[in-house]
Amino acid sequence: MSNDNLDLLEKKIISNKIEEYDIYYLESNIYETQFIQEKIESEREVNKINYFIRILEQKGNNTGIGLVKGDSLKDKQINRDIEKCKTLSKINNTTKYYFPGKNPYNQIILAEENILKNPLDIKNKYCDILLSSINNLEKTKPSFGKFRVHIQNKFLKNNNKLNLNSTKTYFFFEFALKAESNDKLAEYWDIEYVKNSKDLELEERMKKWANNAKDALEAKLPHPKKDATVIFSPNLLKDALNPVLSFHASGEAFYDKTSSFKLEEKIADENFTIIDDGLFEGGLNSNPWDGEGNPHQKTKLIEKGIFKNRIFDQKYSILENIISTGNGIRTSEGSITNTISNLIIPSGNISLEEIISTIKEGYFIEKCSWLNPDQFTGSFGTEIRNGYYIKNGNLENPIKGGNLSGNVLDMLKNCKYISKEREYSENSYFPYIAFSNLNISI
Repeated sequence: MSNDNLDLLEKKIISNKIEEYDIYYLESNIYETQFIQEKIESEREVNKINYFIRILEQKGNNTGIGLVKGDSLKDKQINRDIEKCKTLSKINNTTKYYFPGKNPYNQIILAEENILKNPLDIKNKYCDILLSSINNLEKTKPSFGKFRVHIQNKFLKNNNKLNLNSTKTYFFFEFALKAESNDKLAEYWDIEYVKNSKDLELEERMKKWANNAKDALEAKLPHPKKDATVIFSPNLLKDALNPVLSFHASGEAFYDKTSSFKLEEKIADENFTIIDDGLFEGGLNSNPWDGEGNPHQKTKLIEKGIFKNRIFDQKYSILENIISTGNGIRTSEGSITNTISNLIIPSGNISLEEIISTIKEGYFIEKCSWLNPDQFTGSFGTEIRNGYYIKNGNLENPIKGGNLSGNVLDMLKNCKYISKEREYSENSYFPYIAFSNLNISI
């Protein structure tokens, strides 16, 4: 029915004598189990559709863009959405813009066949693993959890005869684990999106999250220190790097003259390399095409500390008279943002254990409350939720509380060690990295 619905929307648009348009149509099937303590509380299945219509109104050297989001295929609602979109295209005004045409695309596997055939069986299989894992944990108990299997169908059509579709499967889970000893109570609560079933590693994750909860019982405030050496977990590294790198590497920041990066200049330690890869097998944002219909690709942003390439969506590639790198990403409201797809950092040549052993005094931080760096300046400050104090090459004691602060742009230059181990976290595949010159305060 998806193609029928797409055709219906297109016929309605054409009947309104609209010449330039695109339709982005999403069909989502979600299979969820919710846990309370050690039992399944509820199960549900959600099926929903959304469509986003964009209409262009050319105005000489400028273009008006109308955008509406819809979730009803009733005639009256579609007609209202189209009329609203037409009106917005006449009111709004931006730089010259036009929709992409047909392009060659790389074919990549985004969906696991066994999930498409038996999503409920797959969900139940992994829920059994979760239940077994949490029942076998020592000194910790779950208080709440969710596990979801997602199947997502995407379609994109425009007036330039672009007609694309893709099907993707992925997972979501979250768990809150509590540890208690005497009069002390500690909790570790985390969430994760994982693209492929082989990367779920549920038993290992539950053990790690349980250990974090238990260690929090004995956690102390960190020793204050300026110019501290801090190891970032892959998950925490994602929160720090992604917003800042995606902004300064973007064509938008270059056009607005707000990017701190200049091509072929050294902006990071010579051991630091990072790649944006919209075709990466385990990447949550992987797809043959981006939100506008341009081909996703692999773009080396930083190579051995040197800034090599910018990422462009359709708008900023038109302004710079170059080809889009396929970095026009759709937001949940259907607009386009010029940003990263998936970020990859190659492995280092030293293990995490070896990194810890080389540090005389430092910190290993697993999780912070909300690491939200300023995308312009790179500066951040955040509360430490789970971590460890390192002394003479050993994890001396767990730490919690206090503040971790620094600057992401400076961190790139102060990279000391990159681990062999890497982990997936949403749209990132990162190692553990130790940085110097950060601040720990209480």
